Amino acid sequence: MRTVPLSTEQAPPISVPLRFFISTPLFLMLAALALVPVSDNPFTNIHSLALLAATHSITLGFMAMAMLGAMQQILPVVIASPMPASGIISWLTFLPMISGTALLTTGFMLGKPIFLELAWPLLGLAFITFIGSSLFSLVRSPSSNATKTSILLSILALTGTIALGMLLAHAYATGLLLPYEKLAKSHINLSLGGWVLLLVIGVSYQVVPMFQLTPHYPKWLSFSLAPAIFIVLVVNLISLLLEFRPYWVVISLQFTFWLLASSFAVVTLNLQSRRRRRIADATLSFFRLGMISLLCAGITALANVFVPAFDHFDTLSAALFILGFAMSIIIGMLYKIVPFLVWFHLFRGGIKRGVPNMKEIIPEHWMWRHFWLHCCTLLAVLIAPWWDVAAWLVSLGLLLQGMLLGSGLYTAMSVYRITLRCLEES
Repeated sequence: MRTVPLSTEQAPPISVPLRFFISTPLFLMLAALALVPVSDNPFTNIHSLALLAATHSITLGFMAMAMLGAMQQILPVVIASPMPASGIISWLTFLPMISGTALLTTGFMLGKPIFLELAWPLLGLAFITFIGSSLFSLVRSPSSNATKTSILLSILALTGTIALGMLLAHAYATGLLLPYEKLAKSHINLSLGGWVLLLVIGVSYQVVPMFQLTPHYPKWLSFSLAPAIFIVLVVNLISLLLEFRPYWVVISLQFTFWLLASSFAVVTLNLQSRRRRRIADATLSFFRLGMISLLCAGITALANVFVPAFDHFDTLSAALFILGFAMSIIIGMLYKIVPFLVWFHLFRGGIKRGVPNMKEIIPEHWMWRHFWLHCCTLLAVLIAPWWDVAAWLVSLGLLLQGMLLGSGLYTAMSVYRITLRCLEES
């Protein structure tokens, strides 16, 4: 598969994606606050309120916020179909998203259902606005490629994720009797296996060859992987909701899903080993860590199927997927995309001289510090179920990561503003 030509003339103003990106570090710090152990270690119980608060702060406030910001850029540039009224849509997504996520996290942290009841309509508004405008853009797009297919399927998975999430939040807040375990599993499967994984796959088809100078993804993978994963998720959802769950069905669906996810990780690592530029790169290291974590998440998830008595396999698999895979990929992409956007918008503005090199916008050594800090945080997460002190280390790691990432993104914004001002005055 070849990367599609970029429609850079349709790119939105730099403020549109950056307002999403710049808010992500705040939710890493909020997750750190939620994980501060008051009495018990939150990692010993996957259903603890502290862990639920931190998980939603990361998945909604960090991951989803970054992904929504990236989509504002991807749809017009890669899919050649900008969102309608992108400025208005951006604010209608951003404001309820940031307030709804803060309320939801606070509700779990304090154990106050009223905050959840306030949160779900705001989050519903944010995501319905985003989903509607994204589907409108995708339908009218003239492009026909694997990236578009993967993004479309990820949006469909997000639709199911949000519907189930809103139902669960409302039911929890009001005490409504529902099959919580089944709905929660369906919500998690669609959000992580559908929305997150499928969007990362679709974006990787373009980002990995373009930014990491690798060969292109093979056609057999790019045109079949996302539809295959989506089909497995739909079958799993139907079997879960209809309670048609013989043991062989559980094993078959789990094995098939992780085989497909692992094939993406293995092919990506293979492509990266054949990249044209051999110099060590921090953003590439984040990406590689993400792929290795995805493989390890699959191993622990399958181990949980075969050895269900060992409760912590479930926690380890979720931690490896969320912090090891998704968070690593997103941090690496932020450190690559934000400097590119700064350089691109300065250059597109007609400035031909004095535009800083992408390596000068966020220093490489800053990214490397974040990478090693992220590795230490991930290691602390993996041992936290057995060692209470590690819960404090996870909290400290997330706090420092939020500060590092926030400083890096603020530096990029400062470079853009200062360079623009200096060049306009000269």
